[in-house]
Amino acid sequence: MTKIILAFDKFKGSATSAEVAQAASHVLHEAMPEAQVVTVPVADGGEGTVAAIAQALPQARRVNVEVAAPLLSLPPVDAQYLIDEASHTAVMELSAASGLTLVPPAGRDVMQATTLGTGHMMRDAIDRGCRHIVVGIGGSATSDCATGLLSALGFEFLDSEGHEVFPCGGNLAKIARVDDSGVPDAVRQTRFTIMSDVSNVLCGPAGAAYTFAPQKGATPRQVELLDQGARNLARLMPSGVAQRPGAGAAGGTGAGMMAFLNAQLMPGVDAVLGLLKFDKIIAGASLIFTGEGRIDAQTAMGKTPGGVLKAGHKQGIPVVALCGTLDASVDVRALGFDAVLPIVPGPVAIEQAMERDTCLSNVRRTVSQVMQLLKISI
Repeated sequence: MTKIILAFDKFKGSATSAEVAQAASHVLHEAMPEAQVVTVPVADGGEGTVAAIAQALPQARRVNVEVAAPLLSLPPVDAQYLIDEASHTAVMELSAASGLTLVPPAGRDVMQATTLGTGHMMRDAIDRGCRHIVVGIGGSATSDCATGLLSALGFEFLDSEGHEVFPCGGNLAKIARVDDSGVPDAVRQTRFTIMSDVSNVLCGPAGAAYTFAPQKGATPRQVELLDQGARNLARLMPSGVAQRPGAGAAGGTGAGMMAFLNAQLMPGVDAVLGLLKFDKIIAGASLIFTGEGRIDAQTAMGKTPGGVLKAGHKQGIPVVALCGTLDASVDVRALGFDAVLPIVPGPVAIEQAMERDTCLSNVRRTVSQVMQLLKISI
């Protein structure tokens, strides 16, 4: 029996991984009724990570907690995470508490945005007895180098006069000293694992501010200020942390957590696929569909489709990637996919292309064309 795997990440702003897979599955069942179609929602540390990992931890329970929003001017957020009682482990997403999607586009302010709510979520898990926190840090609204979440865990960030500084990107340059004397023993006894989908360092042209802050509404001047602030905080970190791959993830959250919590950083997609036992799921498959909203040069560097590609090709399985947008500057052959197919059929306003129904209709049409090609015998 032909076995086809559907392992999509979300098409950000349009449809969830489960919705994309359902649309593709409908077409596959019509085109090949005899095929075994296996859907595996996957993620790389951003939105959807907890949902994907929940499949691998059926015994885990979902916990809801009210936490601070990315901007304190917004109402509190009802954040959800997982607790696995057997291993005293909590699995969570930074985006659930401090995500960009939680801030209305017109109100985005990366200078004031804070990861404080993510720290509240971590503190809640620790208070419930968890001693291992696994957090996916994709999709943040912030560029505060984790000072917000660290503040919630008991750290204090002080200026040159000893006054506490509110933890946000716009205040990083004011920090002169970090006081950890108020960090509870329970936090010190907790192990932290970061799941990240990027490998950027903290500062400079490839750092957190220059690479990601413009996506969060930063002006060119604000980008410069955020980079200067990150450089200032880096002086207070252990040597070399700011240069580690992933230090710049989530507006410097990677660096802050590695520096002050001794967190271990690992590729998010590898962690998720490992927990899902993805290698076993795809064994014997004839074809894998994957994809996400945009495919570009970073796709093969820790993004979900790149991880799926690596796993599939390891077993000699062809991997086809679908995307809403394909970066024209990318050498498709260098990415390694057997095919990369943008789903948008022609020029259209971005707002229309990103509508949920339009996106899913385009997914169905593209998968249908792939299956028609597979039926051709020359």
